Amino acid sequence: MNTYQGEDILKEFNEEVMIPEPVDKGIRLANFLIDGVLSTIYIFVVAICVGMVLGLIIPNLSYWIVANQGLFKFLTYVFTYAIWPLYYVLQEGLLKGRTIGKLITGSVAIRLDGQPLTWKNAFGRSYARLVPFEMFSALGTPWHDSWTGTTVVSKAKLVTM
Repeated sequence: MNTYQGEDILKEFNEEVMIPEPVDKGIRLANFLIDGVLSTIYIFVVAICVGMVLGLIIPNLSYWIVANQGLFKFLTYVFTYAIWPLYYVLQEGLLKGRTIGKLITGSVAIRLDGQPLTWKNAFGRSYARLVPFEMFSALGTPWHDSWTGTTVVSKAKLVTM
């Protein structure tokens, strides 16, 4: 037999989500620098792997691409801007809002409602970084945060709340 134990069944509607203050600009800069270096290494490794596979499949492709400098530059830009955001998408999607930079600095990206990032948020944040001058938006609220309804907070403060 169930008896009423005085629990407020509307409790979840009365609770406010408490999100800690965003991390300071120094932490964001550290995340940017760490992930910038690691994403460059990531692009280089992926390019080497793709080049080796294409070299095995089409042996003369490298000579043809190098001979056509304009095409080489174009393909470099397309490859970089297609692959670079995947560094962030995969990490923030799989690690629930964290990248290697955020792991090192002890921070995490979360939604403004306090929930972990979804793959949609990770995708939006990552591709928003391709917008020219987006990095300068970090002087205020970075566009990749404001456009996706996310913020970066200290993981320690998030857990202890």
